[in-house]
Amino acid sequence: MYSEVNKMYSEFKKFVNLIGHDITISGYGTLTRAENPCRVITKQRVIGKVADIPIVETQFESIENLPEPENGVYYIVNRISMDFIPFDREDVLCVDTGPSAVRDEDGQVVAVTQLSF
Repeated sequence: MYSEVNKMYSEFKKFVNLIGHDITISGYGTLTRAENPCRVITKQRVIGKVADIPIVETQFESIENLPEPENGVYYIVNRISMDFIPFDREDVLCVDTGPSAVRDEDGQVVAVTQLSF
């Protein structure tokens, strides 16, 4: 599947940020936050309590604000949304905030160096 990405969208046009905050991709630039971010719609039910604190079960219901594919356009979503993106959407990526991310002195991510499926 992943070897086909460049064949599927051979003419890169742009990245579209579908996250609710700006993201900086090192060597590329900063993408302005989405006004209507892509997100996972969930439903919760209380399944018990520990020390009088409710414990809930969260169920995935749907993805909201994910545009249809457009040739040459790559959509960037958060990691939680990425986990629920349909497998056939090779145009949807997420930021990789792992060890390769650029962090400030407080450990906060200030830029990413790579994207992820």
